[in-house]
Amino acid sequence: MFERILVAVDGSTNSDRAVEAAAEVARAHGSTLSICHAFHIPDHYKVDLADELEEALEGDAEKILSHAAGVAEKATVTAETRLLKKGHPTEAIVAYAGELGADLIVVGVRGRTPDQGRAMGRVSAAVAEQASCSVLLVRGR
Repeated sequence: MFERILVAVDGSTNSDRAVEAAAEVARAHGSTLSICHAFHIPDHYKVDLADELEEALEGDAEKILSHAAGVAEKATVTAETRLLKKGHPTEAIVAYAGELGADLIVVGVRGRTPDQGRAMGRVSAAVAEQASCSVLLVRGR
């Protein structure tokens, strides 16, 4: 049913849970697993950013991907990683899922109470709304 699974991560503990859930589904279905992190600095901000700062932010993004790959490996699943650097994270994730031919996108969501605002983050809600494949939303512990 799910041949290609994409999990989008942001470095949070909720995204670690999403990787664990994606790995479990991948094992059960014999699926390939891809992990992505969307990193984008709008052009109007780049004018004021030093190249060193942009490189440092990109380095942090690569660490997030490396950590997520380690979470998948610990769950005994090998995953490829991709840093998405163009466009808003929602659009980048949905477009990459289409490029991969993903059957499932997995994202972590914040478990906020009603008085703390939205139950899901903006990106996870938008991905669930815009994706052309199934989306699994994984809550934190």
